[in-house]
Amino acid sequence: MINFILKTILFYSLMIYSLASSNDREIEITANSMEWKKKDSIAIAIGDAKAIQGNNILYANKIVVFFNKKQNMKSIKKLDALGNVKFLRESQIATGDSAVYFVENEKILIKGNVTLEREDSIMLGDELSIDLKTSSSKLISKNNEKVKAKYKTEKQN
Repeated sequence: MINFILKTILFYSLMIYSLASSNDREIEITANSMEWKKKDSIAIAIGDAKAIQGNNILYANKIVVFFNKKQNMKSIKKLDALGNVKFLRESQIATGDSAVYFVENEKILIKGNVTLEREDSIMLGDELSIDLKTSSSKLISKNNEKVKAKYKTEKQN
C-alpha cells in the first residue's frame, strides 16, 4: 500500500513539475513505473514509457527526464529515450534505438537503425536530427554507408 501511495505521489509530482521551459507547454509522461531521484534532478519512466507534448509523442522502453537544476526542477531540460524508440509528429513517424529530446532547443536526435516515414516515403539511416521549430530534418549514415530513401510514385497517364 505504501509503495502504491509513493508511486502515486511521484507520478503527480512529475506531472506538476513537467513544464517545458521556453513555451510553458506541459509534457505528460506515463509508464508502468517511475522513479524519482531528486538529488540527481532526474525521473525515470520505465516500461511502455510515453511522453506527450502537444502533437509530439515519444515512446520508448525507458525515458529518463532531466530537470533544470537552476530553475529548482520546475522545467525539463531534456528527455533520454532508450529502447524501441518511436517519435510521432504530424504525418511522420521516426523509429530508432535511442533518442534525446532537447526541450529548451526544441530538437530531437534519434540514433541507431533509424527509419523515417512520411506520407508515401521511407528513409533509412543511422542518425536523424529534427528541428521541431522549423520542421526541418537531417538523416545521416555512419561507416561509409549511404542513406536510403524509397518513394512511391503514381503512374501518370
